Amino acid sequence: MPQKPGLTRDLAAERAARKAASQQARLVPQGLPTVHPNQLMPSPENGRKQLLKVDELAETLRSDGMNTAMTVIPPDVYVTIYPQHKEAVEARVAEGALFVVHHGHRRLAAALKAELTEVPILVRRDVPSLRIAAIQENLQRMGLNPIEEAAEFQEALDEKDDDGKQLSQRELAKRVGCSQTYVSHRVALLRLAPALQQAVVDHWLKEQQLLDTDDGAADGSRPRLMLPVRDAATVYARLRPDLQEAFIRGELSEDQARTVSKAPAAEQSIPIPESGGDAASQTGAPGQASLPVPRASGSGRTAPSRQPAVRPANSGTGAVKTAAAPGSNGTTVPASSTTTVTPVEDPRGVIVVRDVEQLALAIIDLLDTQEIEDLKAHLSS
Repeated sequence: MPQKPGLTRDLAAERAARKAASQQARLVPQGLPTVHPNQLMPSPENGRKQLLKVDELAETLRSDGMNTAMTVIPPDVYVTIYPQHKEAVEARVAEGALFVVHHGHRRLAAALKAELTEVPILVRRDVPSLRIAAIQENLQRMGLNPIEEAAEFQEALDEKDDDGKQLSQRELAKRVGCSQTYVSHRVALLRLAPALQQAVVDHWLKEQQLLDTDDGAADGSRPRLMLPVRDAATVYARLRPDLQEAFIRGELSEDQARTVSKAPAAEQSIPIPESGGDAASQTGAPGQASLPVPRASGSGRTAPSRQPAVRPANSGTGAVKTAAAPGSNGTTVPASSTTTVTPVEDPRGVIVVRDVEQLALAIIDLLDTQEIEDLKAHLSS
């Protein structure tokens, strides 16, 4: 019985081959000539001696292909310009090299690591100066500023694939060849007020030496506001919009912004300006909640005036020392042999006590339930 046509074909292998060919075609821009990466040789005159983040770029090329063609030069043209490299070029040509890379050495290294079989190229034959052309290409390669990158990252995170899934920041970072921190910091910049976003752009422009600025203005006005990406993302982007505006107006200092940004948005507020006296007695230590303000108790007694308070301390003297209130003589009151109370500077009223229990009862008499809980939280912090 004759064998039916097609029975000896490996249909699964054919489908896999067609899929691979389709995938490879998708990874290479259409309309440009392509070569195998092994047919390209790096230029001996390449000014970039160390290629950075090749592994990350290789991961990107595996998933999304090479979207920008490498500029290459025929070997005979290259040798005409750089005759000192004639032997090295001819040796690589004998091994199968067809072109010398002009722009795209990092992409070539990543393509070899990703084991691509085709890469797009742009062939140049008329190059007056390879070195000047390389400098021009690097200087003219103007990337997106941090805010533009942030918008692009957010758009990519919002996109959905055919299955309705969205990329995570970690997946996006892997696709574009950067760290997750880089992505998260850029996306956080979108929470900044427009003026602060411009401050980030201005700082970036200054780093690129594209913006000339003075540290201070001759007329005494505030200098141009500039923010590095890290500070903008980890400090100012965490502030509420009204506090961001306060910082722009100069009502919130940099140190205050760093302290306030550590608190949840609902608990953030501009620190109360000091009206005099010790700074510690007005605002407390940075990052700590302020102590409850004494008020009149339920028995009709008025709250004590703001004088040095007392707290327990085991000094071994067997006596209780009280802070001198206005008009008092600061005498020492006998106490038990195990408890002493020594005066400390604190924005509370004077409480004359004989032991720790009496001190606790006096505090309870002055504060309501919520204020007592706030005091407990403060003492445990």
